Amino acid sequence: MRRKYAVVLGVLIIAAIVAAGIWYSYARGAVSSKATASSAQGLTYAYVDLEHVVMSHPRYSTYHRLEMEYNSLLAQYRFEQWNYSRQASLADKALDKFALTDGLAGAALDQELQAKVAIKQTELNDRLQRRYEELMKAHRKNGPLLTEEENLRVVNLQLKLQTASLTAAERQAVQTELQGLLQKSDKTSADAAVPEDVTTAMAAEKEKAAAELTAYAEDVKKELQQRRDDGHELFAAQMGALGERLDPSVWNNEWKEKLEAKEGEMKAEKEAIMTDIREKAAAVAEEQGIDMVFSEYLGTGTALDITDDIIARLA
Repeated sequence: MRRKYAVVLGVLIIAAIVAAGIWYSYARGAVSSKATASSAQGLTYAYVDLEHVVMSHPRYSTYHRLEMEYNSLLAQYRFEQWNYSRQASLADKALDKFALTDGLAGAALDQELQAKVAIKQTELNDRLQRRYEELMKAHRKNGPLLTEEENLRVVNLQLKLQTASLTAAERQAVQTELQGLLQKSDKTSADAAVPEDVTTAMAAEKEKAAAELTAYAEDVKKELQQRRDDGHELFAAQMGALGERLDPSVWNNEWKEKLEAKEGEMKAEKEAIMTDIREKAAAVAEEQGIDMVFSEYLGTGTALDITDDIIARLA
């Protein structure tokens, strides 16, 4: 889900970054759309790993939580929509269709369960990250390791290996970069980079978080099952009250307002992230005398990688 979000934001920021690059080019009297022509025109081009920048933004976890909350609300809407439709069925057909519609209700409740558990998991992962950073910060006070920026990068890479779902290729890339930083700090392995006391403490924290997530999932499951059972009990009673349902337009408008409100929170958070990244990218470009910044790099010509420079300003 995080990668999908980063790609979506990437589409939005490309135009803004390129526009910033064009502005600097006009100020210097030249415009180009390809980074490979920099040496010929004497301009300075740079590129940025946009996905990495977006996912490194401090407010990214907030957006992800809002997205999960929206999905949960949408799942609830779909369930209630199904329940509303069930009430609207003709009395003489309701019993015949109950088996089918009850199956759909079960699927909707399962989706709501997954969405709520995903929200809780995100909260627990954020808590683990904060605890891990606290422990590592305390450890770093006892001995020099890397620069502050490199230490932050090591923490992010180690956390990514522990909490993120990675493909084999992505995991290898993360481990390779981590090894390079550790070797620079006279470390020889990822295990050596994490002190034993930190590893022990984090193991206990993870076990505690896993138990909390399991208990939460069971509670939500019971709650949803009770809701389904209540629905079964109400079914017979509602058969005689089909004409007392809330007007469809009123019901739809109420749900529309709920969903639009949550979507508005998501959009506001996303825009805040994008605005911040645009500002930081422009500041880096101005500071380093860069004429144009690209979000994609073909691997030819000479172009600076300012990904870490932007991330450093986001902290």
